[in-house]
Amino acid sequence: MEKSLQQKIQEKPIQDRIKQASCITVESALRNKVILNISWYDVHGEEQTQKYTISAGSVIEF
Repeated sequence: MEKSLQQKIQEKPIQDRIKQASCITVESALRNKVILNISWYDVHGEEQTQKYTISAGSVIEF
């Protein structure tokens, strides 16, 4: 069951994660991509973190 929960976490689009975010950090910004670490608290109050890769030219809203 824990594995399916992790899969559901990964399925969320970045726009949804940004809305839930407690912390957003830039892990790296090299060549034509930026890697973001987005952290949020789940319904149980536990902190979750996921990495997202953004390609050059992508637009995200905060």
